[in-house]
Amino acid sequence: MTIIVCAALAMSGAVWGGATPPADVHGQDPFDRVESIGELRDLEAQLRAIAERMRPTVVLLRLGGMRGASTGSGVVLTSDGLVATCGHVGERAGRRVNATLWDGTVLSGKTLGQANIGALDCGLIQLDAEGRDLQAASLGTNRDLRPGDWLVAMGYTQGPPEEPRPPLVRIGRVLSLDDDELLFDAPIDAGDSGGPSFNLRGEVVAINSRCGRQSWENAATPVDRLRERMFQFRDATDESMTVLLPGEDAPENIRTRFAPGGSDDGRMAVQRVLPLDEIVAQARESMLRVMDGKASCAFATVIDGAGHAVTKCSQLPRGNVGASVELESADGRAFTGRVVATDPALDLAFLGIDHCTLPPIQWRTNQRLVPGQAVLTPRLGKNAPALGFAAIESLQSERDPLSMPYLGVRTEPATKEERKASQCEAALRVVEVVPDSGASAAGVALGDLILSIDGKELDGRTGLRRVIVEHAPGDVVRLAVLRGEQRLELDATLRLRSSSEGSRESRRGNTMTPISGVSSGFGEVMAHDAIVWPEQCGGPVLDLDGRAVGLNIARFDRTATHALDAKRVMKSAEKCLSEVK
Repeated sequence: MTIIVCAALAMSGAVWGGATPPADVHGQDPFDRVESIGELRDLEAQLRAIAERMRPTVVLLRLGGMRGASTGSGVVLTSDGLVATCGHVGERAGRRVNATLWDGTVLSGKTLGQANIGALDCGLIQLDAEGRDLQAASLGTNRDLRPGDWLVAMGYTQGPPEEPRPPLVRIGRVLSLDDDELLFDAPIDAGDSGGPSFNLRGEVVAINSRCGRQSWENAATPVDRLRERMFQFRDATDESMTVLLPGEDAPENIRTRFAPGGSDDGRMAVQRVLPLDEIVAQARESMLRVMDGKASCAFATVIDGAGHAVTKCSQLPRGNVGASVELESADGRAFTGRVVATDPALDLAFLGIDHCTLPPIQWRTNQRLVPGQAVLTPRLGKNAPALGFAAIESLQSERDPLSMPYLGVRTEPATKEERKASQCEAALRVVEVVPDSGASAAGVALGDLILSIDGKELDGRTGLRRVIVEHAPGDVVRLAVLRGEQRLELDATLRLRSSSEGSRESRRGNTMTPISGVSSGFGEVMAHDAIVWPEQCGGPVLDLDGRAVGLNIARFDRTATHALDAKRVMKSAEKCLSEVK
């Protein structure tokens, strides 16, 4: 292994794509200025190639067993299992580690030397490769890395997935760097710690470590700091560490001062230079704002010549069928519509627009996104379209507590005597009613016995959750209740759980990032890293040809926007609109 490690260390990054860089290129890649769509396509091709080639080198780390207390990411540096990660992930030498490869293979190992001192946050792990020849990444250098150089960041954001999958890919640029710290704008979050950032040669140039408040504020340890300590860490020697409590490893002052329009030499903020408006112009003509008074609460997209549009149901002021909706086109014209159908599983509402003169969106239903592919989200008003990149081929969006419907009661099983009096085999006694919840508004009271929901008898508290989860927020359920000797039927509207009503926060990861109220549970989605806020969901996501490949359905966390692919949207529209009377 020593020979392999030395070979990796010897790669100083002096080669630029196999040739000497042009005189006017000052960093590690040729894309200092991307000023045309052709150049953006060339960049996209490079990003896609790096993502495909390097994803197998990134691993999910669990420390403390397969259900360990901590998780993170790492990158394989040698074929026999030497892995780089963050010091705050490894913590100290001698800890047991389980590493999951991108194909689901699990290997065991132990931590070697670790360092976590201020901005210095790196360490090594040795896996038992069990005779496998693991795909490994090469260490680059940050000596000639410059602000504006492109980075491909990878890791297992939000921790272990339910099913084995490759790491998520996010794209960004170097914002600033010094000997000890590199700041970049590819968004990372919990679970990404220890994952690599690659340059466009596919070399590791940084170990991702922490994030600031905004999605573009992210920090990493430059790879040369790791390189200097490789042999010390190989000998399982820790550097003196500052012990940080959970949540204290991301100081609030990690902020980048953005110059207007980017840096002085124009290397930053690509989308402000590119003529992206030309690509999205046709799609913008098919878009409207959904208005809630004077504020925009969602986008809507016209889908056919009959004046039907699709939007995100949970963002509407009133999402029930028959509700009136005020709309505004990109050029400021006012329209009125009504909700004619909904698809609760996908959180879609279909609108019928009076006297609609907007053209329908042009869908591309046969295209699958691949990691590193550029996507555009049109925005209305003076804002330029949001430029982002696909994070994964597809992702399963399973419903989690943040998006689950919530009744607002705490219950316990009824006693034998209570069940006998209610003439039900199973009943639940209400021991708490959450204020301002659906149950409270419906009139549920302490001591009530809940006998059934929508005619379905309940089998303990698990049965209550099982019935509720079949619904979506905003659905109305009918409760059969016994209050003393009086039998009642109460209609309760299911709502979303607020942060004060549960053990989990109402934000994922970084608490400064607004996420959609309904942000999961859509099944298969496309994930990309363009910054799309909750009130901008319901609009299309485009490829570089300007064709709509999907519909933005949720801002999921600080790293990702999720979209439904065009085929699923149109299939839902066909089914729902065919049932409209």
